[in-house]
Amino acid sequence: MNNRMPLLCPRCGHPQQVVHQDDPHHPVRVVHTGTGREACDEPEAVEELPGENPGEAPIDVERTGLSRC
Repeated sequence: MNNRMPLLCPRCGHPQQVVHQDDPHHPVRVVHTGTGREACDEPEAVEELPGENPGEAPIDVERTGLSRC
């Protein structure tokens, strides 16, 4: 089964792929396509904007009512 949706690393934004293994405890791994490793080569490659934390989901100000303040 091929995964037709592109996978992008949430940390660095580089492409990833699913790798199937024979290990019954860990049958699949998600690795970076260019390196074949799970870890990011350049975690600082994510451009952080002031006031944003890349590990958190963005806040929908209209849904929370903050836009009315």
